[in-house]
Amino acid sequence: MRKKKRLLFVISSVVFSTVFTYYYFLYTNEYERGSFLKISKYQADKVFQTRLLVTEIANHLTFLVPILKNMFQWAVPYPIDYEVILQIINIFFLNIIILSIPSLMKIIGYEIRNWISLLFLIPLSWNYVIINGMIDGAGLYYPYDIPSIAFFSAGILLFHKRNWASFYLVYVLALLNRESSCFISISCFILFFRYDRRLKLIDSYRGNKEIIYHIILQAILWFASRFILSYLFRNNPGEFFEEPHSMIEFINCIFNKEKHWAMENPLWFITLFTGIWIFPLILFSKMSIMSKKFLIVGLIYLVTLYFRSNMMETRVYNELNLIIFTSFIASISFIFPKYIKRVA
Repeated sequence: MRKKKRLLFVISSVVFSTVFTYYYFLYTNEYERGSFLKISKYQADKVFQTRLLVTEIANHLTFLVPILKNMFQWAVPYPIDYEVILQIINIFFLNIIILSIPSLMKIIGYEIRNWISLLFLIPLSWNYVIINGMIDGAGLYYPYDIPSIAFFSAGILLFHKRNWASFYLVYVLALLNRESSCFISISCFILFFRYDRRLKLIDSYRGNKEIIYHIILQAILWFASRFILSYLFRNNPGEFFEEPHSMIEFINCIFNKEKHWAMENPLWFITLFTGIWIFPLILFSKMSIMSKKFLIVGLIYLVTLYFRSNMMETRVYNELNLIIFTSFIASISFIFPKYIKRVA
């Protein structure tokens, strides 16, 4: 019975991931200067060109296009081409996220029913499809967004298991996917560093020596990847980091009821993540220590977005989607103890 339930969960994950991907591609568009075709041909602006993993994978899978055409073109209402390869990759990574959520919840102190993981698609769809593509957002799609969340989750799980060979394979791939891979290291340090104020500094170091060494190694790899990718594409147009626009200006538009380039009605911004972000703030005291630590990572992510990204864009909150969702589940665990069991 347990195996049948697990199989049903996996099948449901594939089905819902496919539906999400279909509407994600249907209601969003590419940013011309960072289109997946330009990235795949190494012609995109630097800030997009350095996020090349998914299009590089897609380039090596293009041999599947004629095979897929012959087998499934009759069932698909649009041409099967390079973009379909990206859709398949998107479905694959989205499944990794959904299937990893129960294990991630255990790390932050909770056991959940597997089907609860499927609820992750609700805030994700709201941010990436409904606001971003259907209602009042920029309507932009980038092939590396969903994979960045998958690498984030997988990286934390593998770090927790001390499976270093698999971890560093995932981490290197994450570095080639998006620079926000640094939040794998930040999360692992905050979650797994053991602090006891009663211990001397040298004793605290000895107890955390392995974690410290690995975080330092990851930092070296991160900076090296940023330097190497920046150098390789130094002649591409654009800047390595986009110059972020003022979030303060956007917030003023909310209060002044003015239009903004990111949203005609900036009030939609407060509905990000379908509003579930409010629960961890209100019910913070009800959460486990580990889930509180994970929420701190979310705060660091927001601060980083403020200084290094266009924070008013609804689709820039990649890894934060997972942090907010798991924190939400943790905050309401006392309401649904039958389905969300606190274990730490």
